Amino acid sequence: MFMHHVRRQIHTRITFVGLGNMGYNMAVNLRNNGIKVAGFDTNKSVMEKFISENGGDNFDSIESATKESQAIVTMLPNSKIVKQVWESAASTAKEGTYFIDSSTISPIDAQQLARNISSKGLIAADAPVSGGVMGAQKATLSFMVGCDKDHYDKVKTFLAPMGKNFFYCGDNSFGQVAKICNNLCLGITMAGLSESLSLGVHLGIDPKVLSEVMSVSSARCWSLDTYNPIPNVMSNVPSSRDYENGFSMELISKDLKIALDCAEKVNLDAKLSKLTLDQYENLRRLYPNKDFSYIYKWINEKNKEDKK
Repeated sequence: MFMHHVRRQIHTRITFVGLGNMGYNMAVNLRNNGIKVAGFDTNKSVMEKFISENGGDNFDSIESATKESQAIVTMLPNSKIVKQVWESAASTAKEGTYFIDSSTISPIDAQQLARNISSKGLIAADAPVSGGVMGAQKATLSFMVGCDKDHYDKVKTFLAPMGKNFFYCGDNSFGQVAKICNNLCLGITMAGLSESLSLGVHLGIDPKVLSEVMSVSSARCWSLDTYNPIPNVMSNVPSSRDYENGFSMELISKDLKIALDCAEKVNLDAKLSKLTLDQYENLRRLYPNKDFSYIYKWINEKNKEDKK
Protein backbone atom coordinates (compact mmCIF):
# COMPACT_ATOMS: atom_id res chain seq x y z
CA MET A 1 0.00 0.00 0.00
CA PHE A 2 1.33 3.43 -0.91
CA MET A 3 0.45 6.75 0.67
CA HIS A 4 0.90 9.99 -1.22
CA HIS A 5 0.51 13.66 -0.36
CA VAL A 6 -0.47 15.37 -3.60
CA ARG A 7 -1.97 18.68 -4.63
CA ARG A 8 -1.79 19.49 -8.31
CA GLN A 9 -3.88 21.95 -10.27
CA ILE A 10 -5.31 20.51 -13.47
CA HIS A 11 -7.11 22.39 -16.20
CA THR A 12 -9.94 20.17 -17.28
CA ARG A 13 -13.66 19.63 -16.85
CA ILE A 14 -15.17 17.20 -14.37
CA THR A 15 -18.80 16.18 -14.16
CA PHE A 16 -19.62 15.82 -10.46
CA VAL A 17 -22.83 14.00 -9.51
CA GLY A 18 -24.13 14.15 -5.93
CA LEU A 19 -24.01 17.58 -4.25
CA GLY A 20 -24.90 16.47 -0.73
CA ASN A 21 -23.15 17.38 2.53
CA MET A 22 -19.92 15.83 1.27
CA GLY A 23 -20.19 16.19 -2.49
CA TYR A 24 -21.00 19.89 -2.56
CA ASN A 25 -17.84 20.79 -0.66
CA MET A 26 -15.74 18.41 -2.76
CA ALA A 27 -17.05 19.99 -5.97
CA VAL A 28 -16.35 23.48 -4.59
CA ASN A 29 -12.73 22.51 -3.91
CA LEU A 30 -12.35 21.27 -7.47
CA ARG A 31 -13.74 24.58 -8.74
CA ASN A 32 -11.47 26.56 -6.39
CA ASN A 33 -8.48 24.85 -8.01
CA GLY A 34 -9.33 26.18 -11.45
CA ILE A 35 -11.16 23.09 -12.69
CA LYS A 36 -14.34 23.46 -14.70
CA VAL A 37 -17.06 21.57 -12.83
CA ALA A 38 -20.55 20.61 -13.97
CA GLY A 39 -22.44 19.74 -10.77
CA PHE A 40 -25.59 17.63 -10.66
CA ASP A 41 -28.01 16.62 -7.93
CA THR A 42 -31.67 15.65 -7.62
CA ASN A 43 -32.04 18.82 -5.53
CA LYS A 44 -32.29 21.49 -8.24
CA SER A 45 -31.85 24.39 -5.80
CA VAL A 46 -28.47 22.97 -4.72
CA MET A 47 -27.41 22.75 -8.36
CA GLU A 48 -28.44 26.37 -8.93
CA LYS A 49 -26.55 27.44 -5.81
CA PHE A 50 -23.42 25.66 -7.01
CA ILE A 51 -23.60 27.45 -10.36
CA SER A 52 -24.40 30.91 -8.96
CA GLU A 53 -22.03 30.91 -5.98
CA ASN A 54 -19.14 28.84 -7.30
CA GLY A 55 -19.11 29.36 -11.04
CA GLY A 56 -20.16 25.82 -11.85
CA ASP A 57 -20.70 24.97 -15.52
CA ASN A 58 -24.32 24.95 -16.63
CA PHE A 59 -25.30 21.88 -18.68
CA ASP A 60 -28.77 20.57 -19.43
CA SER A 61 -27.96 16.98 -18.47
CA ILE A 62 -25.34 14.64 -17.06
CA GLU A 63 -24.98 13.12 -20.51
CA SER A 64 -24.21 16.46 -22.21
CA ALA A 65 -21.73 17.39 -19.48
CA THR A 66 -19.96 14.02 -19.56
CA LYS A 67 -19.49 14.34 -23.32
CA GLU A 68 -17.33 17.43 -22.65
CA SER A 69 -15.53 16.07 -19.54
CA GLN A 70 -12.35 14.13 -18.92
CA ALA A 71 -13.76 12.58 -15.76
CA ILE A 72 -17.02 11.95 -13.95
CA VAL A 73 -16.99 11.76 -10.14
CA THR A 74 -19.96 10.34 -8.27
CA MET A 75 -20.80 10.80 -4.58
CA LEU A 76 -24.13 9.04 -4.15
CA PRO A 77 -26.16 7.15 -1.52
CA ASN A 78 -26.05 3.63 -2.92
CA SER A 79 -24.85 1.36 -5.72
CA LYS A 80 -28.21 1.34 -7.53
CA ILE A 81 -28.02 5.09 -8.12
CA VAL A 82 -24.31 4.93 -9.03
CA LYS A 83 -25.12 2.28 -11.63
CA GLN A 84 -27.93 4.39 -13.14
CA VAL A 85 -25.71 7.48 -13.35
CA TRP A 86 -22.72 5.60 -14.79
CA GLU A 87 -24.85 3.91 -17.44
CA SER A 88 -26.35 7.23 -18.53
CA ALA A 89 -23.00 9.02 -18.55
CA ALA A 90 -21.31 6.16 -20.43
CA SER A 91 -23.70 6.63 -23.34
CA THR A 92 -21.98 9.92 -24.27
CA ALA A 93 -18.53 9.65 -22.69
CA LYS A 94 -15.50 9.74 -24.94
CA GLU A 95 -13.20 6.74 -24.95
CA GLY A 96 -10.71 6.98 -22.08
CA THR A 97 -12.97 9.06 -19.83
CA TYR A 98 -12.39 8.34 -16.14
CA PHE A 99 -15.35 7.16 -14.04
CA ILE A 100 -14.49 7.66 -10.36
CA ASP A 101 -16.92 6.68 -7.62
CA SER A 102 -16.38 8.20 -4.18
CA SER A 103 -19.59 6.76 -2.75
CA THR A 104 -19.44 3.90 -0.26
CA ILE A 105 -20.90 0.80 -1.90
CA SER A 106 -20.40 -2.95 -1.82
CA PRO A 107 -17.03 -4.10 -3.19
CA ILE A 108 -18.95 -6.71 -5.17
CA ASP A 109 -21.04 -3.98 -6.84
CA ALA A 110 -17.91 -1.88 -7.43
CA GLN A 111 -16.25 -4.77 -9.22
CA GLN A 112 -19.26 -5.29 -11.48
CA LEU A 113 -19.49 -1.57 -12.27
CA ALA A 114 -15.81 -1.54 -13.21
CA ARG A 115 -16.23 -4.50 -15.54
CA ASN A 116 -19.21 -2.89 -17.27
CA ILE A 117 -17.51 0.48 -17.71
CA SER A 118 -14.20 -1.01 -18.87
CA SER A 119 -15.98 -2.98 -21.58
CA LYS A 120 -17.00 0.36 -23.13
CA GLY A 121 -13.44 1.66 -23.41
CA LEU A 122 -13.78 3.78 -20.26
CA ILE A 123 -11.64 3.76 -17.11
CA ALA A 124 -13.17 2.89 -13.73
CA ALA A 125 -11.93 3.61 -10.22
CA ASP A 126 -13.50 3.30 -6.80
CA ALA A 127 -12.26 6.07 -4.52
CA PRO A 128 -14.32 6.25 -1.32
CA VAL A 129 -13.29 8.81 1.28
CA SER A 130 -12.72 9.24 4.98
CA GLY A 131 -12.69 12.54 6.84
CA GLY A 132 -16.34 13.55 7.07
CA VAL A 133 -17.92 16.87 6.19
CA MET A 134 -15.09 18.79 7.84
CA GLY A 135 -12.56 16.97 5.68
CA ALA A 136 -14.62 17.73 2.59
CA GLN A 137 -14.77 21.42 3.52
CA LYS A 138 -11.05 21.69 4.24
CA ALA A 139 -9.93 19.46 1.33
CA THR A 140 -8.20 17.10 3.76
CA LEU A 141 -10.05 13.92 2.82
CA SER A 142 -8.31 10.56 2.63
CA PHE A 143 -9.03 8.67 -0.60
CA MET A 144 -8.87 4.87 -0.78
CA VAL A 145 -8.41 4.05 -4.44
CA GLY A 146 -9.09 0.82 -6.27
CA CYS A 147 -8.19 0.73 -9.97
CA ASP A 148 -5.76 -0.61 -12.53
CA LYS A 149 -2.30 0.37 -11.25
CA ASP A 150 -1.48 2.00 -14.61
CA HIS A 151 -4.32 4.49 -14.13
CA TYR A 152 -3.67 5.38 -10.49
CA ASP A 153 -1.50 8.46 -11.07
CA LYS A 154 -4.10 10.00 -13.38
CA VAL A 155 -6.95 9.21 -10.97
CA LYS A 156 -4.91 10.93 -8.27
CA THR A 157 -4.66 14.15 -10.29
CA PHE A 158 -8.45 14.36 -10.47
CA LEU A 159 -8.78 13.75 -6.72
CA ALA A 160 -5.87 15.90 -5.54
CA PRO A 161 -7.79 19.21 -5.04
CA MET A 162 -10.25 17.46 -2.72
CA GLY A 163 -7.93 15.59 -0.38
CA LYS A 164 -4.72 15.25 1.53
CA ASN A 165 -3.97 11.52 1.74
CA PHE A 166 -4.16 9.05 -1.13
CA PHE A 167 -3.86 5.29 -0.82
CA TYR A 168 -3.53 2.82 -3.66
CA CYS A 169 -5.41 -0.17 -2.26
CA GLY A 170 -5.22 -2.49 -5.27
CA ASP A 171 -7.39 -3.32 -8.25
CA ASN A 172 -11.01 -2.23 -8.70
CA SER A 173 -13.14 -2.78 -5.57
CA PHE A 174 -10.25 -2.75 -3.07
CA GLY A 175 -10.85 0.92 -2.28
CA GLN A 176 -14.33 -0.12 -1.17
CA VAL A 177 -12.92 -3.01 0.86
CA ALA A 178 -10.74 -0.54 2.79
CA LYS A 179 -13.68 1.82 3.26
CA ILE A 180 -16.19 -0.68 4.62
CA CYS A 181 -13.59 -2.05 7.06
CA ASN A 182 -12.90 1.51 8.20
CA ASN A 183 -16.58 2.34 8.63
CA LEU A 184 -17.33 -0.90 10.41
CA CYS A 185 -14.72 0.06 12.99
CA LEU A 186 -16.04 3.63 13.07
CA GLY A 187 -19.60 2.52 13.81
CA ILE A 188 -18.54 0.16 16.59
CA THR A 189 -16.14 2.73 18.05
CA MET A 190 -18.75 5.49 18.17
CA ALA A 191 -21.26 3.19 19.87
CA GLY A 192 -18.73 1.98 22.45
CA LEU A 193 -17.40 5.48 23.05
CA SER A 194 -20.93 6.77 23.56
CA GLU A 195 -21.63 4.17 26.25
CA SER A 196 -18.38 5.06 27.97
CA LEU A 197 -18.99 8.81 27.88
CA SER A 198 -22.57 8.35 29.05
CA LEU A 199 -21.31 6.35 32.03
CA GLY A 200 -18.97 9.19 32.98
CA VAL A 201 -21.70 11.82 32.64
CA HIS A 202 -24.09 9.78 34.81
CA LEU A 203 -21.36 9.46 37.43
CA GLY A 204 -21.06 13.24 37.46
CA ILE A 205 -17.73 14.03 35.79
CA ASP A 206 -17.44 17.10 33.56
CA PRO A 207 -17.74 15.72 29.99
CA LYS A 208 -15.04 18.08 28.71
CA VAL A 209 -12.60 16.88 31.37
CA LEU A 210 -13.43 13.24 30.65
CA SER A 211 -12.98 13.78 26.92
CA GLU A 212 -9.66 15.52 27.48
CA VAL A 213 -8.38 12.67 29.66
CA MET A 214 -9.50 9.98 27.24
CA SER A 215 -8.11 11.82 24.22
CA VAL A 216 -4.56 11.44 25.56
CA SER A 217 -5.09 7.98 27.00
CA SER A 218 -5.61 4.48 25.64
CA ALA A 219 -9.24 5.22 24.64
CA ARG A 220 -8.16 7.91 22.17
CA CYS A 221 -9.93 7.66 18.79
CA TRP A 222 -11.23 9.87 15.96
CA SER A 223 -14.79 9.74 17.29
CA LEU A 224 -13.52 11.23 20.55
CA ASP A 225 -10.89 13.80 19.62
CA THR A 226 -12.21 14.96 16.23
CA TYR A 227 -15.95 14.18 16.21
CA ASN A 228 -16.97 14.20 19.87
CA PRO A 229 -20.61 13.06 20.29
CA ILE A 230 -21.37 15.16 23.39
CA PRO A 231 -22.94 18.56 22.56
CA ASN A 232 -20.71 21.60 23.10
CA VAL A 233 -17.56 19.67 23.97
CA MET A 234 -16.26 20.54 20.49
CA SER A 235 -17.38 23.22 18.07
CA ASN A 236 -18.15 22.63 14.39
CA VAL A 237 -19.20 19.00 14.84
CA PRO A 238 -22.73 17.62 14.38
CA SER A 239 -23.31 17.06 18.11
CA SER A 240 -23.01 20.82 18.66
CA ARG A 241 -25.62 21.61 15.98
CA ASP A 242 -28.34 19.23 17.14
CA TYR A 243 -26.72 16.36 15.23
CA GLU A 244 -27.63 17.85 11.86
CA ASN A 245 -25.68 17.96 8.56
CA GLY A 246 -23.36 15.08 9.30
CA PHE A 247 -23.01 11.37 8.53
CA SER A 248 -26.57 10.15 8.83
CA MET A 249 -28.02 7.13 10.59
CA GLU A 250 -29.22 6.06 7.15
CA LEU A 251 -25.66 5.97 5.83
CA ILE A 252 -23.93 4.31 8.79
CA SER A 253 -26.62 1.60 8.77
CA LYS A 254 -26.11 1.09 5.04
CA ASP A 255 -22.33 0.77 5.46
CA LEU A 256 -22.58 -1.70 8.32
CA LYS A 257 -25.02 -3.81 6.30
CA ILE A 258 -22.52 -3.88 3.43
CA ALA A 259 -19.75 -4.95 5.80
CA LEU A 260 -21.89 -7.70 7.36
CA ASP A 261 -22.95 -8.95 3.93
CA CYS A 262 -19.25 -9.27 3.00
CA ALA A 263 -18.50 -10.94 6.35
CA GLU A 264 -21.18 -13.53 5.63
CA LYS A 265 -19.69 -14.24 2.20
CA VAL A 266 -16.29 -15.02 3.74
CA ASN A 267 -17.83 -16.92 6.70
CA LEU A 268 -16.62 -14.40 9.30
CA ASP A 269 -18.61 -14.44 12.54
CA ALA A 270 -19.16 -10.76 13.36
CA LYS A 271 -21.33 -10.77 16.50
CA LEU A 272 -20.23 -7.36 17.77
CA SER A 273 -20.90 -5.82 14.36
CA LYS A 274 -24.41 -7.29 14.33
CA LEU A 275 -25.21 -5.92 17.78
CA THR A 276 -23.93 -2.49 16.74
CA LEU A 277 -26.00 -2.53 13.55
CA ASP A 278 -29.11 -3.38 15.59
CA GLN A 279 -28.60 -0.21 17.63
CA TYR A 280 -28.11 2.00 14.57
CA GLU A 281 -31.08 0.38 12.83
CA ASN A 282 -33.33 1.24 15.78
CA LEU A 283 -32.17 4.84 15.55
CA ARG A 284 -32.41 4.93 11.75
CA ARG A 285 -36.10 4.12 11.94
CA LEU A 286 -36.66 6.99 14.37
CA TYR A 287 -34.06 9.55 13.26
CA PRO A 288 -32.83 8.66 9.74
CA ASN A 289 -31.23 12.05 9.05
CA LYS A 290 -29.54 12.61 12.40
CA ASP A 291 -25.78 12.22 12.52
CA PHE A 292 -24.65 8.80 13.67
CA SER A 293 -23.10 10.35 16.81
CA TYR A 294 -26.71 10.87 17.98
CA ILE A 295 -26.30 7.39 19.42
CA TYR A 296 -24.66 9.11 22.42
CA LYS A 297 -27.76 11.20 23.13
CA TRP A 298 -29.99 8.15 22.70
CA ILE A 299 -27.93 6.08 25.16
CA ASN A 300 -27.72 8.95 27.64
CA GLU A 301 -31.42 9.78 27.59
CA LYS A 302 -32.46 6.12 27.59
CA ASN A 303 -30.51 5.68 30.81
CA LYS A 304 -32.31 8.66 32.31
CA GLU A 305 -35.66 7.17 31.36
CA ASP A 306 -34.74 3.80 32.86
CA LYS A 307 -34.01 5.45 36.22
CA LYS A 308 -37.51 6.92 36.47
